[in-house]
Amino acid sequence: MINLTKQFKNKEITLTALFMGKDLNVSIYGGDLPHIGAIALGIPRPSLEDKNKISSSVSLLTITGHKEDVIVQRLAKVLSKNLNSTVVVSCGIHYDNITLEDIEAINLLISDLTDELISKLS
Repeated sequence: MINLTKQFKNKEITLTALFMGKDLNVSIYGGDLPHIGAIALGIPRPSLEDKNKISSSVSLLTITGHKEDVIVQRLAKVLSKNLNSTVVVSCGIHYDNITLEDIEAINLLISDLTDELISKLS
């Protein structure tokens, strides 16, 4: 199991990754109220443009009113393509009184966590 954590506004945002055989289960959570807001399933497949390259198809489930679908879709696509394996990503991050600037900063933080995870898995 891999646990990666970063601080944002004095609260932790955690990425946990667990291999289940060749497949990968990733959870991202934190803030004032960690929860499940969205889930994505990434499945590798041959690229439609070049059959010698790997691409990914992603399916989403999103809790009504939650916005984490953008995060999980991006991560499931990137991870399943890079690892050439099935990947599930769940995410639930809540901060009270969040601003647009905060959301942008959290997205950058999650991109950093994702890069760190890919580096550890390579």
